[in-house]
Amino acid sequence: MSQLAERYGPWAVITGASAGIGAEFARRVAERGINVVLVARRRNRLEALASTIEDMYRVDVRVAPADLSARNIVEVLRPALAEIEIGLLINCAGFGSSGPFLDMDPSVQESMLNLNCRAPMLLTHEIVQGMRERGRGGVIVVSSVNAFSSARGMTNYNATKSYDLLFAEGLAEELRPYGVDVQALCPGGTTTEFQQVAGLDPRKFGPLRRWVFSSPASVVATSLRALGGRVTVVPGFLNKLMVFAIRLLPRRIATRFLGLLMDRLSAGY
Repeated sequence: MSQLAERYGPWAVITGASAGIGAEFARRVAERGINVVLVARRRNRLEALASTIEDMYRVDVRVAPADLSARNIVEVLRPALAEIEIGLLINCAGFGSSGPFLDMDPSVQESMLNLNCRAPMLLTHEIVQGMRERGRGGVIVVSSVNAFSSARGMTNYNATKSYDLLFAEGLAEELRPYGVDVQALCPGGTTTEFQQVAGLDPRKFGPLRRWVFSSPASVVATSLRALGGRVTVVPGFLNKLMVFAIRLLPRRIATRFLGLLMDRLSAGY
């Protein structure tokens, strides 16, 4: 049994597991001998990933298709979480959008708020009760480097990720005495479906793209290595440098700087 399984097993719940960072978390956690509950909207993708994980890593997998932005998400997921001991919760589901806030569909922005903030808050409250009682466990809340500053063009998204960051950091202090580790994972640009959904175009960085964007594998590896050590984890040297600079700059200047970066990435709004 791996050290990760000893500390955070026997089951992990992973949201946003159908693609990108969430799917990579599922594979790497299962590789270390932890059974997984895969949560996302797309059943076909979850079932395909579950089959691969079961064949490769010989762990148990539960598939829980669900719309995490739904108001009754806890009730929807309870059957999939019944009668298992969950030692690791990875709140990875989320999406972004780009463009002037007042020109965007408010229902989409509300769904973003529900998915990025409300769902991880409710699932953490539901699942981590058992970890606190047992005196062990882990929670990863996937935030973003965008959490460290506002920016025009991604006003609501950055605000949701700031919530995730502060929520995880505060929770880490509350749960430390109970032996439950909490991490705020803050990746920068990552080669996933996120950019396409958000209306961003990484190709606009040209040859710098390989230095600016990380792979899901490198982000997840950094996260799992740091779990139980650092609370706020920023993968990648350039991302660390950017966060350091943002913290030094006056908030208004940092907001303008990130706005220029979003202009560079925008697919055209």
